[in-house]
Amino acid sequence: MANNVEQVKDRLSVEEVIGQYVELKPAGVNMKGKCPFHAEKTPSFMVSPSRQTYHCFGCGVGGDIFTFIQEIEGLDFKGALKVLADKAGVELAYERGAPKGDKDTLFGVLESVTNYYVDNFNENKETQKYLKDRGLSKDTISSFRIGFALNSWSGALDHLKSVGFSEKQIEGAGLIKKGEKGFYDRFRSRIMFPITDSVGRVAAFSGRIFDKEDDNTGKYINSPETELYHKSKILYGYDRARQAIRKNNFAVLVEGQMDLVAIHQAGYTNTVALSGTALTPEHITLLGRMSKNLCIALDADDAGIASASKSARAALRAGFDVKVAALPEGDDPADMIARGDVESWKKTIKDSKHVVDFLLDHYRKKSKDERNFKLLVQKEVLPYLHDIASEIDKSHFVQRVAAQLSVQEEAVRQELSKIRVDRTNAGVTKKDAKKIDGVSLQAEEELVLMYLWQKQVKEPFIDIKAFKKQVEDVLTPVGFKALEEKLTKNSEAAFRFEALYDTGDGMKDAINELLERLSYLNLKKELEMASKALRKAEADGSKDTISKLEEKYQELQSKLAQFPSHL
Repeated sequence: MANNVEQVKDRLSVEEVIGQYVELKPAGVNMKGKCPFHAEKTPSFMVSPSRQTYHCFGCGVGGDIFTFIQEIEGLDFKGALKVLADKAGVELAYERGAPKGDKDTLFGVLESVTNYYVDNFNENKETQKYLKDRGLSKDTISSFRIGFALNSWSGALDHLKSVGFSEKQIEGAGLIKKGEKGFYDRFRSRIMFPITDSVGRVAAFSGRIFDKEDDNTGKYINSPETELYHKSKILYGYDRARQAIRKNNFAVLVEGQMDLVAIHQAGYTNTVALSGTALTPEHITLLGRMSKNLCIALDADDAGIASASKSARAALRAGFDVKVAALPEGDDPADMIARGDVESWKKTIKDSKHVVDFLLDHYRKKSKDERNFKLLVQKEVLPYLHDIASEIDKSHFVQRVAAQLSVQEEAVRQELSKIRVDRTNAGVTKKDAKKIDGVSLQAEEELVLMYLWQKQVKEPFIDIKAFKKQVEDVLTPVGFKALEEKLTKNSEAAFRFEALYDTGDGMKDAINELLERLSYLNLKKELEMASKALRKAEADGSKDTISKLEEKYQELQSKLAQFPSHL
């Protein structure tokens, strides 16, 4: 494997690999751009061609081409190696007798059972006829490796044991369950759709019931969460769709494997599908690296809208332009394509509307009268409007809604101001919030490390005394000194900046970005403290104190409003 890695490094440059994801511009002998791992206004993501490394002074990430691909594609090292080897034209050759890790073994289990399911399908005329009647060609079925799980208690289990896998390994791959009489197959009498990771390795399955309509386990069942499969991180078809998404600059989102396979067959290879979950922050990150334009194909009824609601709103919050392609009543993409109506599907995508325009049209048709329409817009449409990340785009739709309701724009804005941000729907969990706080601490450390490095060089790029005062203003002198003492012990960390900067241009931009973010976070903390003090004073009934605190609170709010919205 070491030879594979060196071959890839010899053929691919760090700027070539990263340049496919990030717009890079020259910065002295280095290159810089906006970090793909966090939102920023001023570029602080630096790439060093001479050292073949990258580093972000905003969030602290860094490494080489392998760590970059691992992070941006959500892969393990071997997955990243495969992606880069394909780019470099290197044929991977693994050492004989090299020990396999647990993940390698699980991938081996899933690859073996995929072939087993495909063999079953090829021997079953009824399943072949069913998919043919649904409009799928032999080439499409073969390409997606669609298979069949026999109506057998332990067919897959017995097969996998016969080729050398243990029950523990098979269970770890999510293929069997344990009952009173021992292990049995999770998937039985089902058409099997392999779910692959970003590089096309089978990580899980989705099984559609076949010839057992009275089965009480559901029309579709998916693999459980395993070491390889997390449904919040994998989109069905993403490995096939990502280049088409980048090329076409938009992604189509559907529900269900059958729809996706049919749509890809029709030529819309920029399509991905969900597997029993709404669009998650991880999904949004995957799609956002390819394009910020999303088209959601859904049933044009209340049930379809409800199903797509969380996905659409989460994407809007992440800065996506979200459109809706309304399917004809009672139709789904697979049905349209099965009857040869590909042109209708293409027209559905072509006629897609921004989600706010779509909802306005939908509730206009549904409303009994004008007042009912206004109430529906207030309840159902304004939350979407509130979620639009771009203030310019939001202003455009405020005008659209005001015109539809025949009211002043200010009335719409007042109603928007009453909407509380639902952090659960936005995909921000308690764990994420801690991570955000972790980034602010990282920013503090980065600033002090910059100071330690610049203090040691013969010709610093910045005014050391002025810079120290800047940092002390946001950290306080005590906080600065504590971090300085902590980080001085790690001289290697302090000098890692030298690997990325041969001029001070990029560093000055990074300093400004970090200082701005820390000032914003400190101001938010100060505002929270002022709010608590104000509530206490109101409870105590101290009028003079209340007046002073209200003045201070308003002053802090005014200062906070001057910061960019992305912070």
